[in-house]
Amino acid sequence: MFVEPCCAETQIPRLIRNANGSALFQTNGDVTIEKLMQAACCMASGGYGEYWIVVREVDVVLMRFLRHWMQRGWIRQLRLLTATDQHLLVASELGEELAARTEYGWREGLGLEVVCVVGDRESMVLQGEMLLQPRTEAVMTAYSATVGGNARMLGSDGVAGSLVENLRAVLRLQKRKDRKKKPEAEAPEQTEASESTEAPAPDAAPADAE
Repeated sequence: MFVEPCCAETQIPRLIRNANGSALFQTNGDVTIEKLMQAACCMASGGYGEYWIVVREVDVVLMRFLRHWMQRGWIRQLRLLTATDQHLLVASELGEELAARTEYGWREGLGLEVVCVVGDRESMVLQGEMLLQPRTEAVMTAYSATVGGNARMLGSDGVAGSLVENLRAVLRLQKRKDRKKKPEAEAPEQTEASESTEAPAPDAAPADAE
């Protein structure tokens, strides 16, 4: 099925229901990640709202979109992965309160782009290219979408559960790397600080004037 950007929020859920929970669809590269998230939200029943978002990069527009959804309570917990380190942008746009409900990590060479919504009763996985802006020229872009059981209750079973478990492993690995880098970064700073606080050597006493 071909999906237009004007109707993505209604067409994608209808397509998946008619295909018994799993479907493929195409766009012209003009459906942004915000539109895909709105479709995924409609399909993942229940009000829990745990979102796993894997995207090459984020920008200010997407982060403010996520912030709005979190403020409205539509996203209760956010798990975000990017291909480059963008923690400063994520932290500045979410603020301290929302950042406390967010788990962020990054991984070089990230090849997967996906939105996974874990609802109280069902979960949805939507995989494909997550565009921040529509392309200026039409390029056929393919996506897959699957609705299944609650990933929180099923553990690693099913499409959603398996994906969530794999992404949890990536985030855990990134956290270990960050903890390892932190002491290494602090060591040179502590050395420089200790050197700067050392008392300067006394100047040589001036020769007695004759």
